[in-house]
Amino acid sequence: MPAWLVSLFHSYGSDFFRSAVLVVVLLLIYGSIVRTIAANPRVPVDTRRRWMINIRNALIIIGLAGFVTIWARELQTIALSMVAFTAALVVATKELLMCLGGGLVRSMSGSYELGDIIEIGTIRGRVMDITMLSTTIIEIGPRHDAHQATGRSLNFPNSLLLTQAVARENFTGDYVMHIITIPLPYSVRPARAERLLQEIANEACAPHLEGARRHMAMLESKLLMDTPSVEPRISLQPASEKEYRLIARIALPPRERQRIEQAILHRFMFECFPETEPHPAAPAAD
Repeated sequence: MPAWLVSLFHSYGSDFFRSAVLVVVLLLIYGSIVRTIAANPRVPVDTRRRWMINIRNALIIIGLAGFVTIWARELQTIALSMVAFTAALVVATKELLMCLGGGLVRSMSGSYELGDIIEIGTIRGRVMDITMLSTTIIEIGPRHDAHQATGRSLNFPNSLLLTQAVARENFTGDYVMHIITIPLPYSVRPARAERLLQEIANEACAPHLEGARRHMAMLESKLLMDTPSVEPRISLQPASEKEYRLIARIALPPRERQRIEQAILHRFMFECFPETEPHPAAPAAD
C-alpha cells in the first residue's frame, strides 16, 4: 500500500469509518421505513408518496449535518487556510445556494406540498416531486383557464421561490372556488343570460353545496380565516362596446372542475343559442 494512503488512513481513518457507518445506518433506516409505508395499503397513494419524499429529504439533511459534525475539525482548518477559495466557491455556487434557500423557504412557509396545484411565473401544474434543489410538476393547461393535464412533466429550480410569487390553487383543500368567464354580445340580453347562468350553476353545484359549506366552516374555525360563500354567484362586467362578460363563481371539488365547468358551458350555450347543434356530454375529470 502506498505510503501516502497509509498516512491518510492513519490521520483520518476514524472519520472515514464514522462517515461510512452514518451512510449505512441512514440507508437501512430509509429502506426499512419505505418498506413499512409501501406495505400499508390503507393509506392513500398520494399520502404514502408524500411521506416517503419527506423522509428522504429529512434523512439527507441529517446525513449532511452528520458529515459536517464528523469532519468539523478538518473543515475548519480548510476554511481558515483557504478563505479566498471559499469566497470564490460561494460566488461560483450562487445558483445552487439560491436553490437550497428556496427549498428552505418552501419548507418553512409551507407554500405548497405534494399533490398541490400551483402556478409560478408561466409554469402551472400539479406537484409530483419536491427536493431541496428543484420541484417537478405535471403541467396543466395549455391556457390559464384550462384544467386538463397536458402530459408534460416540468422541473423548475427552487431558486424561483425567492424571486417570484407562488399561486396555490387548491389552498382550501377538498373544495375550491372556481371562476367561469363567458363573453357575450349585447344582442344577448344581460338580464336573461345572467338569470339562465344562475339557474344552471345552481343545478350543477347542488350535489356539492352541503359538503362545501361544512368544509369552509371547518377551515374558518381551524385557520381563523374568512371563507367565501359557497353559493354560486354571478356577476356582470362590461368588456367593450360590443360585448360584456358573465362571471360565475362556484365551489366544487378540485377534480370536478373540468367536468362541471364543461357541463355548465354546454348547457348554457345550447339554451342561450338554441339554434346551435347540441353539444356532446361534458368530458370526465382527469
